[in-house]
Amino acid sequence: MSHARTRRAWIGATAVATTLAAGMMASPAQALQGAPADAAAYAHTASIVIGNSERACTGTLVAPRWVLSAASCFADASGTVQPGKPKTATKVVVGRADLTQTTAGATRSAIQLVPHADRDLVMVKLDTGIAQVKPAVLAATPATADEAVQAAGFGRTKTTWVPDRLHTAPFTAVGDTSADLTLTASGDGVLCQGDAGGPVLRQKDGKQELLAVTSASWQGGCLGTPATETRTGAVATRVDDVRAWVESTSSAVPGDLNGDNKPDLVAVDDAGKLLLYPGTGTGALGAPVVIGSGGWSGASVSHRGDWNGDGMEDVVARVGGELRVYPNLGNGTIGAPIKMATLPTTARILSVGDTNRNGKPDLLVTHSDKLYIHHGAVGTAPAIATPILIGTGGWDVMDLSAPGDADRDGTIDLLARDTRDGILYHYMGQPDGKTFTSRTEYGRGYTTAFRPLIASGPDANGDGTADMWATAGDGTLKFYKGGTSIHGPIDGPSVQVGSGGWGGIASIS
Repeated sequence: MSHARTRRAWIGATAVATTLAAGMMASPAQALQGAPADAAAYAHTASIVIGNSERACTGTLVAPRWVLSAASCFADASGTVQPGKPKTATKVVVGRADLTQTTAGATRSAIQLVPHADRDLVMVKLDTGIAQVKPAVLAATPATADEAVQAAGFGRTKTTWVPDRLHTAPFTAVGDTSADLTLTASGDGVLCQGDAGGPVLRQKDGKQELLAVTSASWQGGCLGTPATETRTGAVATRVDDVRAWVESTSSAVPGDLNGDNKPDLVAVDDAGKLLLYPGTGTGALGAPVVIGSGGWSGASVSHRGDWNGDGMEDVVARVGGELRVYPNLGNGTIGAPIKMATLPTTARILSVGDTNRNGKPDLLVTHSDKLYIHHGAVGTAPAIATPILIGTGGWDVMDLSAPGDADRDGTIDLLARDTRDGILYHYMGQPDGKTFTSRTEYGRGYTTAFRPLIASGPDANGDGTADMWATAGDGTLKFYKGGTSIHGPIDGPSVQVGSGGWGGIASIS
């Protein structure tokens, strides 16, 4: 921590004197002294309230399910931030520059804190993602000499303890080789309590970038600051050189439906129920949760990818003759279906991930002995593009499974089991995002009698390689740890992870 920062006051809204806590601080303190913010330009800015207004800070939406803020906002009495579930209930409001309005933006609860190891930064995970607000773009380069920036925050002003609008003010940023940026007010702006964690933004090539996160300030002129304090300078924490940390923390884990960053298994049982088996991160599975109480018999079900842009993996299924997306409600349970297309009632589907890298998941469909790929259509609503024929024959006998990038060459791959002889094949994805190479053998002995059902897990045990689950003829469930060789992925050893009852399962994905 730099010397400059230790001499300034932290600007999170903490509980202060008893008279204020009982009166003025009964509501959260929100707003940087400056001009009211443009709602559209600052929609990514978040109001964070901890407990019953015990603390209030500001943050920035950096992914549909993640807000970046100041770690000091969540520090305990020892000054440290405990990772994991917040100790005190925390409300996060995003996309609402005027907090008295309830039609814009969204309100979420914080469910996980991921503090940075050595900076005043914390990633805050939301209980459900936000699709209607565009996350901020992180800067890739540090501040230039005396760069003009804008700071935004929900802290108190010079005249109001509890304003209800987001405010902004111009500053000049000066950086060095450390994690800190020094901010000098360009006008009468000042960062006050409640502004900690707020965004410091630059304009570059006509686009807005998140350059830093506010941390500390002299607070000269803020309501409650002694009149003898006239300094308005502040310190912010750089984010341009920790982009990899932000992106790795906020990246969704393929196959994860319940939000615990571990791939899960979805199954349809013989009674027509849809079941979620939560992954444990070791290849084993937890007790099943019913997420569809009936009507799933004969459906083709898959899950891989975020279809509605809220940062959470959804369930996609062909039910009858309809192709539907079932939005994830945040914990693996699913919402009302959204119809995307009409398909033959015999069609089998596989959600493979984003093969063409347009930010939308793609879908493989087999019917009439052919293989098609439907790329996800760019837009706010779940949709697919016109199908592209990529396999002209021989696909009715193949069971498809999605391992992700099994050979780690940067493209999405495909596994296919020939039900006639039990040979499992690996098809390498191609850079064009729509075709696969001629197959190579992945494993033998996967007959439908010996292993009735198979499903790939992208990386169910956390070792960096694609894995697989398979039911056995004796009603148990096997986990196959994937491996790699100079020729690509290989079939690894198996362990039993389900002791019985799997003979009553009709499909797994």
